[in-house]
Amino acid sequence: MTTPSLSADTPRGRMYRLEPDGPLMYPSITTVAGTRAKDFLQGWYATMASKRALEMYAWLERNPDRAASEISRVTRDRWGTQKRIAAAATEHTAAAADFGTLVHAACEDWGTSGTRPDAAHVAEIVERMRAEHGAFATEKDLRGLVSRAEVRLDGYGRFLDDFQPEFVEVEQTVVNHSVGYAGTTDAIVRIGNTLLSADIKTSKKVRGDYALQGVAVCRAELLLDDDGATREMPELTGAFIIHLPEAGGYQAVPLRTGEEEFEVFRALRAAWSFEPDECALEPAADPKGLVLSLLRTKGGLDALG
Repeated sequence: MTTPSLSADTPRGRMYRLEPDGPLMYPSITTVAGTRAKDFLQGWYATMASKRALEMYAWLERNPDRAASEISRVTRDRWGTQKRIAAAATEHTAAAADFGTLVHAACEDWGTSGTRPDAAHVAEIVERMRAEHGAFATEKDLRGLVSRAEVRLDGYGRFLDDFQPEFVEVEQTVVNHSVGYAGTTDAIVRIGNTLLSADIKTSKKVRGDYALQGVAVCRAELLLDDDGATREMPELTGAFIIHLPEAGGYQAVPLRTGEEEFEVFRALRAAWSFEPDECALEPAADPKGLVLSLLRTKGGLDALG
């Protein structure tokens, strides 16, 4: 999957500009959807950290002759060791994202050329990602990496055979000025006489919150090209996920993209704009100053005259 040329990563997530070299204007669809609370991740982060700590302990058992020096090193650099353990979940997520990007890129090439990328082409994508983004820097089995990607491509090929989609747009950016967001859908496809937004996922399962991304694409107002030109947004019947699991095969999973889902997305967009640091005002010197400050925040002083 290519990185949309009008987008850029920022401390607040990925954002989009509306023309080349223009200012970043809108948060991405994935950035907005990502503001939804994910309390379940706390347990997963703890599990990944404890797993890495146990792996480090197992290494000591396997290398007793080096255990003393390693324990000494850890004692001298406790903070560095803590950071390494704490980074387990983040590194796992980054590796999974890199693999997903590899599969997306291969599927994108397939969609535009009409020909399945062979193993050599997939390997070229890997090398390009390593050179441009530092992806797969610690990957030692590149042949195995390509083989895992080919399993996903097998599933994608079965989807193409079974559903016979016509690719109307590939990696197309969309924008909604009324709500204030932009994003890029993997494809807009025609299946039969129906236009749909299609996104490829290589995650372990299809999560329900993917619907927030799908509905945002369906409710976009315009197509936005890389040169900043806009085109009419076609009316989409809905959105679905092309799920390519590790075990092979595929699932075509429809998403709910109704008013309820869009209302949640709009609320998340409003939450993204919220600046909490601006809500703590200057300390009040006395009771009168406290009350006046509070009235100003509510427009109370204007109402009084």
